[in-house]
Amino acid sequence: MESHLPSRVISIDENQPNPDVIQQAVDALFQDELVVFPTETIYGIGARADSDSAIEKLRTAKGRDELKPFTLHIADVEQLTGWVADPGHDAKQLMAAFWPGPLTIIFPVGEQGVGVRLPANEVARELIRSSGPLFASSANRSGESAATTVEDVVSAFGDQVSLVLDAGPSPLGEASTIVRLTENGDFQVVRDGLIGASQIRRVLRGLKVLFVCTGNTCRSPMAEALLKKLLAQHLDCPQEKLPEAGYHVSSAGIASGGGSATSQARTVMEKMSLSIETHHSTQLTSTQVDDSDIIITMDHSHRTVIESNFPNALEKVQVINDTGVRDPIGGSEEIYRRCAEEIERSLENRWLEGIISR
Repeated sequence: MESHLPSRVISIDENQPNPDVIQQAVDALFQDELVVFPTETIYGIGARADSDSAIEKLRTAKGRDELKPFTLHIADVEQLTGWVADPGHDAKQLMAAFWPGPLTIIFPVGEQGVGVRLPANEVARELIRSSGPLFASSANRSGESAATTVEDVVSAFGDQVSLVLDAGPSPLGEASTIVRLTENGDFQVVRDGLIGASQIRRVLRGLKVLFVCTGNTCRSPMAEALLKKLLAQHLDCPQEKLPEAGYHVSSAGIASGGGSATSQARTVMEKMSLSIETHHSTQLTSTQVDDSDIIITMDHSHRTVIESNFPNALEKVQVINDTGVRDPIGGSEEIYRRCAEEIERSLENRWLEGIISR
């Protein structure tokens, strides 16, 4: 059947949405019309979440079965109130790590649950801030490919939508990941997307990396600082946000602790735009060993000590590289600099990819 053009297609700047254009879309929504809007993944088609007639129009346009729910789209976490009484610890962890962003969370509310998404697109968020939460779906008919351009939307829906906000091709071009949380604390990836199951698992369960050297005053604290830097760069987030993303990096020593990092280690780290000024050495404990997922020692002797004292840790203890990193204690700043560079090379070439993909 031939599609008719929608009544209005309006171009809008994704980074600086025109308030007048947003208001036109809000007006259409309050007349129980359907509006197509951009997200960072694909185009969405939405209806006011508090309008039964608008939701029925959305169901008809999508050709969707009555038993299949739509996803609630919100602009800010505050709009979750009234839909989900208590998100729970796991959901809050995922929200902190991935929202705004391409993750739909199905909360264990009612028989089917409630799927919620907070898109990372300013047009979508400005629209939803002004209109209130929307029930929305991908702007394509059920069973067809997702719409990443306005041409796709017009071809699919024609005059069934009142207004299309055109922000150009979708930046990511792939639907969001959908994860279902259960009341017993488990999770299920319902639909794969840009956020992988391993990333979700890491946020919910965490990944703990422990560096071990002799005194925890030079090699291992430098390794800790360097890995945090590399992870933050790869994830494009501040280092202080790494725990929210599920990464916990620490260090310890075989010998007794309590001292500061050596002055040479502090200086070398400072010249690499890192700081270990507040570091205080700690002695390795059984709790640290048990809690860690990956234990990276600075040389083979440290691995031998750990395996002798903690035989259950055998599978998770490895040396940072084939030869180990020589102890720079008592050496010059230049020796420390070369030590730090060797550690960084080993982390980049041997460890980073595996830690991120785990």
